[in-house]
Amino acid sequence: MSEHDTNLYGTIHGGVVMKLIDDAAAAAAGRHADGPAVTVSVDRMTFLAPVRAGDLLSVHAELERAGRTSMTVVVRVTAERWNAAGPVAEVATGRLTFVAIDAEGTPRPVPALDDGGTNARGGQLA
Repeated sequence: MSEHDTNLYGTIHGGVVMKLIDDAAAAAAGRHADGPAVTVSVDRMTFLAPVRAGDLLSVHAELERAGRTSMTVVVRVTAERWNAAGPVAEVATGRLTFVAIDAEGTPRPVPALDDGGTNARGGQLA
């Protein structure tokens, strides 16, 4: 994160973190759907700790549920200082719902989740 992403308090603007969460969730949903998936709702967004300029963020997204055309994705964001060894802190979490769409923007079916944390085609989830 850079100083260009900061808010009036000198920490990273929540909207910047929200975009990272949405991007990671969209990648996980799109991989599972094997094509485009769009955000339908942000079911939950929780900011747990401030992010500072220079922090290195990691964003992990995982499918929690797959319905007929929709998918629920949970996301976890962690931060670590760029210039010092130390603990990794969980800074935000999110839960979003996506719908897979075809070329015309119409909802289309998605594969079911299996019990091993992979999609129906055997691909590992993001």
